[in-house]
Amino acid sequence: MPPVRRLLGAVAAALVAVCVVPVPPPATAQNANVTLRMVSQSPWSRNTLELQVAATNAGTEPLHKLKLQVAFGEHISTQAGFDAMLSSGVAGLAFNSKAIHGSIDPGDTRTIPMTIDLTAIALIDPEDSEVYPASVTLLWKESSVASIVTPVIHIVRPPEKPMFSSVAVPLSAPIAFGADDALVDTGFPASLAKGGTLRAPIDAIAGSASARHPRGAVDLVTDPMAITQARDVIAGYRTTDGTQVPSDSPEATQATNFLAQLTDVMGATHNVETVADPYGNPSIPSMLTAYAGFPAGQTPTLEGQLDAQRASGIDVISALDATASPRVIAPSGGQFSDETIDWLARSSLDVVLGSANTVDRSAWQGQLAPAPTVPTDAGPTLVLPDPNTQLLFDRTDLLADPVRAAQVVLGQLAFIWKQEPVPVDPYRRGVAIAPPPTLPPATWAPLLDRLAGAPFLQPVTLSHLVDKVNPDNPNGPGPLTTPSVARFADSYAAQIASLAGDVSIVNSMIGQADPEPATDLRRRLFTATEPTYLFDPEAGQPWLTSVDTVAMSAFEAVTPQVSASFTFTSGEGTIPMQMGDPGDQTFHVTVELDSQDLTFPDGDRQDVVVDHPGQPVSFRVVANSSGQNALGVSVRDPNGRLVPVNNGTTAPILVGVRTTAVNSIALLVTVLAALGLVALYARRWFRRRRTNPA
Repeated sequence: MPPVRRLLGAVAAALVAVCVVPVPPPATAQNANVTLRMVSQSPWSRNTLELQVAATNAGTEPLHKLKLQVAFGEHISTQAGFDAMLSSGVAGLAFNSKAIHGSIDPGDTRTIPMTIDLTAIALIDPEDSEVYPASVTLLWKESSVASIVTPVIHIVRPPEKPMFSSVAVPLSAPIAFGADDALVDTGFPASLAKGGTLRAPIDAIAGSASARHPRGAVDLVTDPMAITQARDVIAGYRTTDGTQVPSDSPEATQATNFLAQLTDVMGATHNVETVADPYGNPSIPSMLTAYAGFPAGQTPTLEGQLDAQRASGIDVISALDATASPRVIAPSGGQFSDETIDWLARSSLDVVLGSANTVDRSAWQGQLAPAPTVPTDAGPTLVLPDPNTQLLFDRTDLLADPVRAAQVVLGQLAFIWKQEPVPVDPYRRGVAIAPPPTLPPATWAPLLDRLAGAPFLQPVTLSHLVDKVNPDNPNGPGPLTTPSVARFADSYAAQIASLAGDVSIVNSMIGQADPEPATDLRRRLFTATEPTYLFDPEAGQPWLTSVDTVAMSAFEAVTPQVSASFTFTSGEGTIPMQMGDPGDQTFHVTVELDSQDLTFPDGDRQDVVVDHPGQPVSFRVVANSSGQNALGVSVRDPNGRLVPVNNGTTAPILVGVRTTAVNSIALLVTVLAALGLVALYARRWFRRRRTNPA
């Protein structure tokens, strides 16, 4: 090494040694009366780092003689080093301090900008891209009163091969309306407004993935109930205290704007992959569990109901003129079982979003972050978020500062990319993250904006991630870490199964002419399968009761009111009956008669449209013999299924028909038969007289 360079290096090392100071972590550096929050930060930098912090004085005296100091540490080379940045603070180079003129009065917040020339920092490697820990400290009278740490991503040159990245954005809604149609979650309308928990992620996607010049790609995991309940707000609603909120209210306007923005976002199909949850978002393992609460010898599952709920979720998306992915699903709560994997394969779903610990990936992890894709025996590929990144979403102290939280997540992904920035062909690396629905609304925009534009990331949807990223274990399936054993109470599951059949019959009777009541009835039953009712079936009982009430009312409307007995004075007559009261509905059914002793000249069945109370229906009958005859009356839906009209059973309504005379045709047949017998007897009598003259 030349003497001059050796000398300069020694001087630089000496300066570093003099200027290195330990900076305590945020948890200990924050003064009780002063807080710092990151307003903005350069997501990645080449030469210059720009940042702004907001300092809030919650004390009782003004703050003056303030300075803002930034310190850097050695680049992060291990996951432990990244974790230490957040837990232990930064021991780094006190590179620069900026004097702040004036003061911050009690109760005030002041935004302080700062520009840092990274080329002047000896710790920053000018030849290699790295992630550096940095602390931003507020000094008052030369003493630290508040400090925050943040990763600084230094990009020297455009990456040769960006890492594939996928982000799943949840659109998850609570049960906002009760079984009596009253609003029970008073915060739901506000969640649809600007800055609300449901609107914020949609606006963030609109700004990055569905803008005029989109840069990112996301999967929008959609709970269909968020859409249907937004429509309920638009239509006007009632609160639990009886207040009626009209359809022209500000809340309705907010809901209208929400659905309009959501429709635009879902329409950006090249960058937004819409994933439809089954309606009610049930725990899939619980729907595929065999239940013992059914009739003896039967232990069925609720798979048919699950299939119907998935189809309903897709229909809700289609109603927005959007298309749900036919390949991708995100099981509720990241819960899996072996039966779940088999059902996914039967349903042609080959991309399944799980949780970070759905499968134990430690066997393949090694020195690198685990691959996000894990194959299964049955066929579907699991996509599992990065475990270390997911842990960041659990830190409430971090999420309280949205911009800094977004920067920390990006720093974690930059560190993962840096582990192997140029993988060997054809091996391709990738990473997936799945922020929770509880993410603070203000975090979505800075997070998605960073993920969309980072030069070391190549955003793709979940289905493309599976197609492009090599799994760590391509030849072996991934065993589930903790298979779910979630299940409903047997009696509760039996009610769901029974009512599913009733709902199917009612909907068939309503037909396509008025689909809204039929759809509402199905969704009420679907709501009863929400995961919350796994542990509290009593809370879900009102939904089942409301479905049963509507179904029984429909069955009563198509139940024929007929006398228990009739007496005919001739061999034929008419059986009159009246249908029930359909209310505001119109039902299509077939009334059917059956008897071994009676015939029906005009047919034994009639198609009936029940659209008003007491609608008359009559059948002509002919008795084959006199005396008491039995007649059964049944009702079938348009699909030919028996409707339970006899005290909740599908048994026919029994009617007795007594005849005191027979008809002329029957009498003629009888007389002719008698005459034939007389003639035969007379012939034999004359023949005997000829052979015996005596």
